Amino acid sequence: MRKLNQKKIKWIVREMEHGKPSGLAAGVQKISQRRAQQLYKEYRDTDEIPILRKCGRKKRELTMGEETIVLEAYKEYKVNVRQHQH
Repeated sequence: MRKLNQKKIKWIVREMEHGKPSGLAAGVQKISQRRAQQLYKEYRDTDEIPILRKCGRKKRELTMGEETIVLEAYKEYKVNVRQHQH
């Protein structure tokens, strides 16, 4: 779940441009004061509203060899991650 979106980032930058403390903007948006400061600094350095990057690990395609290994292991053990809980 993301806490910030572009609309919230614009709001934070606008509030801090008007002299509001970073702690106040951060508290309203439920982020850390430091994160609000980072967003504002990036805005001051580039004169553009910061854009969020996609979060998480990049997707990686399996090679045919890796796919074969996974399928063979599944056939042998008939277990997947969700079935194997203690």
